[in-house]
Amino acid sequence: MPREGVLPLRSSFFPEKIPQLLPHLIIYEIVSKDFIRFRLAGTAVRERMGFDPTGQNYLDFVAEERKAKASQSFFAVVEQPCGMRVISNHGMSSGRKMFLEVFMLPVENDMSENPIILCQSNEIKSDTEDHLPDEAKLENVTVTRRDFIDIGAGVSDFKD
Repeated sequence: MPREGVLPLRSSFFPEKIPQLLPHLIIYEIVSKDFIRFRLAGTAVRERMGFDPTGQNYLDFVAEERKAKASQSFFAVVEQPCGMRVISNHGMSSGRKMFLEVFMLPVENDMSENPIILCQSNEIKSDTEDHLPDEAKLENVTVTRRDFIDIGAGVSDFKD
């Protein structure tokens, strides 16, 4: 993506030009420390969660004791522009646990005032797993590993 500074411009990102990534793409809008809006959730993300989270607050799916740290991690990516790789455990209403590898990258939001983060979210499956049971819904998210990636401006010193 073209960029003028460290970050590419949101206006230069056209999700439809990367159809192979669309099912696993999430676009987050950082509205406030208490509200991280799902702006877009790809079909695989919606299927995995059991519903379409578009418009909802990501923090509603984080354990209460982790909400502040989860919010801080999103702000770490936009305040010190860097990529972030997260391995997370998602607890489902069926009792099933999913492990996801997530890559996040901030973009310069030249289309509105709130920061935007692009996210590619992929489930790490064992050879024996098939798919989610019907009617399973996402209940909580916990992080098992977090790494920051230098994209030209250093990395955040955020720690869980």
